[in-house]
Amino acid sequence: MAAGAGIVGGCIVPHPPLLIPPIGGKDIEKVSSTQKGMEELGRRLAGLAPDVLIMISPHSPIYRDAFGIKIVPLLEGSFAAFGRPQIRIAKNNDLDIVGIMLQEAAKRDFPLEPMNNVVTRWSPSHEQLDHGLLVPLFYLDNYIETPITCLSISGLSYKDHFELGRIALEACRQSGRRGFFIASGDLSHRLIQGAPAGYNPRGKDFDSRIVDIACSGDFDALNQIPEDLVEAAGECGFRSIHTLCGTLKDAELENKVLSYEGPYGVGYLVALHIKKEEGAD
Repeated sequence: MAAGAGIVGGCIVPHPPLLIPPIGGKDIEKVSSTQKGMEELGRRLAGLAPDVLIMISPHSPIYRDAFGIKIVPLLEGSFAAFGRPQIRIAKNNDLDIVGIMLQEAAKRDFPLEPMNNVVTRWSPSHEQLDHGLLVPLFYLDNYIETPITCLSISGLSYKDHFELGRIALEACRQSGRRGFFIASGDLSHRLIQGAPAGYNPRGKDFDSRIVDIACSGDFDALNQIPEDLVEAAGECGFRSIHTLCGTLKDAELENKVLSYEGPYGVGYLVALHIKKEEGAD
């Protein structure tokens, strides 16, 4: 194992397409805090110089009883679904990480399945990179260029999502890679009247709890959030964050919330977690 191999840190990022200037237009002014948070994340990530970004998105094809991992060598996608097909991103897939994760999953009898071009009703596109991956990459590619590995959430338990994170950590250790984990997901979609999923006053409580966890790095507290609150929030990032927890469990962390806001009724959190041995400031 190479010195420093493993997961060196991770982050929670939102993925609203309106963060892309040609898509958001004037509306992007109301999420300027999120935009600045993503830019700061990119600068901090460049300083860490990871070898691979391991990403999970709730908008990749979802299986009820398994997780997915993309296996094609070149991962591509565009914002065609949002009227901007000319904005495209292409990334190399770290097939070594993919292979080790699949092998490790098989050893543990863990349900991780290879995905090529899978189309479901949740992700009706043949493109490999969905907007849960494209939006953060749009910002991070300005600061760092590395291969990526892409995972999907599933209908399985939060504990299973945590275990997926442990497998990602083990793959980085075995490969000698310095990995950085990106948990893509928005928080409550029900923060205000007229929000995309309707209004629920409990959405703010859910977001407050997640922001507190991001500030402290106490990811074990995720397991204290009652399921009825998760359902009331109408979130899409909770499972991604449980996977992040698996990659960082038992590590001493430097934790920083770079931004949080919800002007359109959806909670956008940008949070950074770096292992202390990496010299985070």
